Amino acid sequence: MKPLIVLQTDFSLTWGAVAEMKGVIKKVDPTLEIIDSCHEIKTFDPFEASLALQTIEPHFPKGTVFVSVVDPGVGTDRKASVAKLSDGNYVVTPDNGSLTHLKHLVGIQEIREIDETRNRYAQAEAVSVFHGRDLFGYCAARLAAGEITFEEVGPSYPMGEVIECPEYHLQPTIAQGHAEGFVMTGLKHFGGIQFNIKNEDWYKTGIQLGDLVRIRIAYDGEERFNQLVPFATSFGHVEKGAPVLYCGSSLYLSLDCNQANFMATYGIEFGKEWTVSLVKQS
Repeated sequence: MKPLIVLQTDFSLTWGAVAEMKGVIKKVDPTLEIIDSCHEIKTFDPFEASLALQTIEPHFPKGTVFVSVVDPGVGTDRKASVAKLSDGNYVVTPDNGSLTHLKHLVGIQEIREIDETRNRYAQAEAVSVFHGRDLFGYCAARLAAGEITFEEVGPSYPMGEVIECPEYHLQPTIAQGHAEGFVMTGLKHFGGIQFNIKNEDWYKTGIQLGDLVRIRIAYDGEERFNQLVPFATSFGHVEKGAPVLYCGSSLYLSLDCNQANFMATYGIEFGKEWTVSLVKQS
């Protein structure tokens, strides 16, 4: 069985970019199985791409080829790369920070820069703005189909040159009855948000299920949310529309509303500028 190809991009499905990527992959080998992860990654945000990759990667079989294209530097001198992870999976992506979480949490065994003279999709007109199709999708297909080995992707380069997102190294403050961090990501469909506070670290605060927590969220220092919110196991423990704090399936502390969209209701977005303070109510 040939390796799966898993796609994530910030392209959306409102135009044909993802379909073009799939078409090129199928031209290489019609038998390759393509799985869509998400095409609504926050535009131009390698940190969210990195976070999304580390969320899904552990749940796929060894040898899977992930293709992540969030590429604000397309056509510049940023490297187009293929990383071989320590667990045997591969990630085909611009080296712009999208590998940050996997580098630290899974490990990268080796990384290679895609050789465009050998592993670029040939077409009538050369363009430099659609590497998702012309480099990443095409090279991933050749690798998954067995047309090239990992060594034939292109030259390897030092691990120390792999770009990392600075947000990854922003550590939360954890204390008795108190935590601080930032709004790391949000789920557009349901509207929940996740903080850069791991579930396991949140429990170190001593805050228990059923406790009320004063949550303050600010954007560049300007307060946007200030409420007492219960810490519970799931949404159904609060009234419909009410906010609830819980330990998310992503293994990070999360905040959402029961059957309502927290981000839309309160005008909250995500990024390192969105800071949060959580204090147990006495």
